Amino acid sequence: MSKARIYLNENLSWRISRALCGYGYDVISSHETEMNEESDEDQLKFAVSQGRAVVINNLRDFAELHRQYAEKDRQHYGIVLTTKCSLSVMIRRLRNLLDMLPREKLINQIRWLNEFDRHPENR
Repeated sequence: MSKARIYLNENLSWRISRALCGYGYDVISSHETEMNEESDEDQLKFAVSQGRAVVINNLRDFAELHRQYAEKDRQHYGIVLTTKCSLSVMIRRLRNLLDMLPREKLINQIRWLNEFDRHPENR
């Protein structure tokens, strides 16, 4: 099983990407790819083209995109929903997700980042 790769959409700080890359994770943000002004559909298409799960805070639009992908039997590499939180909490949760879930476990899934607040060995 391979490690998940992450794409952060424009509503999330580029600092998250930089910090996670510093820990050795494969993470990019829309800020780095000049995708900031693109539609949600184009954001997801880009993530799919890169084999990445997209991390967003826009449940309504991405839930609809997830439904459309399922109806057309199209694959995406995961949609991870988050709420506002501090940079350090976001980075911790994303590190936990990346450590706990292989890429294959995110395919065609919608997950809440809050699920990954704590690493299992810290419970």
